[in-house]
Amino acid sequence: MSHRKAAHRPQVPARRFSLPAILLLGATSVAVIRADPADFQAMPGLWRVVLRVVDHGRAGPPRVEWHCVNEGDDPWTSFAALPMPAPQCRRSDAHRSTTTLDWTLACAGMPTPSGQGRVAFDTPEHYAASISLQGRGEVLRVEGVRRAACTGPSD
Repeated sequence: MSHRKAAHRPQVPARRFSLPAILLLGATSVAVIRADPADFQAMPGLWRVVLRVVDHGRAGPPRVEWHCVNEGDDPWTSFAALPMPAPQCRRSDAHRSTTTLDWTLACAGMPTPSGQGRVAFDTPEHYAASISLQGRGEVLRVEGVRRAACTGPSD
C-alpha cells in the first residue's frame, strides 16, 4: 500500500468581513447596474394620458393627451415627462424598477427635497402617476392607458 505525502500548502487565514462592509460592497455593486429601456414592463403603442391638476385635494378637469411609445424608448421620456408643478422644479434622485419610476423634486425657493413623483404600472397597458409637493400634498394626478398599436411615424 502506497501512501502519498500530501503536498504542503501554506495555511491562509480566512478573511472575515463585517456585516457593514458586506452591505456596502453589495450597495456599490448594485448602484453601477444600468437598466435597459427594453426591460421596462410597458407595452409600446398609442397611449391615452389623462392629466388632472389637484388643488387642496380636489382634482380639476381632465386634460387628455395622446402619444406614441415605440419599442425601446426610454421610459423616463415616454412616461415620466410630466409637467412640473413650478418652472423652478427639477427632477433628481431617480430610481427605476421594471414597473415603477420614482424621483425626488428639487424646487428653487422650497426646502430640499421639495416633493416626489411616481409612475406605477399595474399592467403593461395601464399606469397611474402623481406628483406631490411638501406642504401641499398631491398636485398632479395622471392615468395612462394603451389604446392601440402605433400606425405610422406621425402618431
